[in-house]
Amino acid sequence: EVDDPGAGQGPTAYLLRAATHGLAGRGKAQRALESVVREHVADPDGVSISVLAEGRDSDRDAIRTAGTTALGLVALTVLIAVVGVAATTSLTAIERTREFGLLRALGLGAGALRRTITVEAGLYGVLGGAFGLALGIPYAWLLVRIVVTDAPLRLPVAQLLLVFSGLAALTALAGLLPARRATRIAP
Repeated sequence: EVDDPGAGQGPTAYLLRAATHGLAGRGKAQRALESVVREHVADPDGVSISVLAEGRDSDRDAIRTAGTTALGLVALTVLIAVVGVAATTSLTAIERTREFGLLRALGLGAGALRRTITVEAGLYGVLGGAFGLALGIPYAWLLVRIVVTDAPLRLPVAQLLLVFSGLAALTALAGLLPARRATRIAP
């Protein structure tokens, strides 16, 4: 397609492929093309050479950076969730001291009370993860559709399950210290 009304009827662009792969092949092909242009074109300053692979590499780096940033944000979110669950479980253990003492007086062992509080803390993580997935997946899909309009929605199911399971496990572990404090209460 010719956009310049003063351009001739000949081709205005060529797409060439390097004979060998990699950066060395790309550089060798570009140098050879530049020398051909200098030798055979009357006005070599009017010719521009664009290496499409450089744009692709730049895009790949930008996507990798965005992915790393997103992973960092997920890690920060998980850390905040774990700290929040630990604080909530600690406050629950303090506020429910009488309830835990009554359960112990009725015969609930220290191990069973510890498991109960730990499972409760783990459920906070499961609920938080479920809400996070329910809100995060549509928001991520909208963001991808805004940035890359023809991108399909592909869920990294294995990674999402890993983060979800890790969140549940970390929040359960965050409940261990408050559970230990609660089991020290004399019936």
